[in-house]
Amino acid sequence: PLDYRPVIVQTGVLATTNGSARVQIGSTDLLIGVKAELISVESIAIYRNRLNFFVDCSANATPLFAGRGGDEFADELSAALDAAYDNNYVLPDLKKLILSPMHAWKLFVDIVLLQCDGNVIDAAGLGVKAALKDTEISKVIVRPADEGKYTIDLPDDNTVWKLDTSRVPLFVSVNRLGTAKIVDNSLAEEACTRTSVWIAVAPQFVSDTSHNQSNQCAVKCDGSIITFMRQCGGGTLEIDSLEEMISIGLKAVHQLHEALDRRLMDENWLIEKPLSTFLQ
Repeated sequence: PLDYRPVIVQTGVLATTNGSARVQIGSTDLLIGVKAELISVESIAIYRNRLNFFVDCSANATPLFAGRGGDEFADELSAALDAAYDNNYVLPDLKKLILSPMHAWKLFVDIVLLQCDGNVIDAAGLGVKAALKDTEISKVIVRPADEGKYTIDLPDDNTVWKLDTSRVPLFVSVNRLGTAKIVDNSLAEEACTRTSVWIAVAPQFVSDTSHNQSNQCAVKCDGSIITFMRQCGGGTLEIDSLEEMISIGLKAVHQLHEALDRRLMDENWLIEKPLSTFLQ
């Protein structure tokens, strides 16, 4: 039940973004780009310092997305990603995006579904983490100005810094197909699935134990942090079935974290990345 189709992850595939990735699971193909935009705000105290997700699911990915079908699924995906990242734990470097009482870096995460063959949520989770790992943000110089305002300048050497992605969650969709509970459904298998549970899981480290006691947006479970969980599709689940699906999801997502971390570490050893555009 923990078997996945071949998974391909590439980073640095878009030169016009701060970070990017392409993920393929079987025939499912996603492109993810992260853009950092310098914005001015009236008050940092009321500013929502979170990632901003946008998902595009056009009918080119599958005829099932014709009409409003693609928009509804895109809204479902972006809502799941937004909820999973809506806490202070998964990206501790978000506070570094606040530059002054008036300025901040705002991160936009755009996800384009190029082809759909099922299990889009798992692929999106992998792609977002890989793209965030690839993201480079320019260091800036903050100078006080008149009337309590501030000016932002770029240094001459244009140095950059990267986000700490060690706590970023990954998603797994656990599906009930008859009496079986499996992961990585194809599009045909999803059509036969009675119900699914989406789970987003972030790694928990020993040093984070006290930090998480005040985090109301996450649930600790078996050495992991569940930042999001919801049932998708129709039908009902008994508590025993739900617990079994959560257990399967935790095992699967641990495998995904280990495999993706190895893949991203391998890419860090490359002096020059082999791809500059996803068309190559």
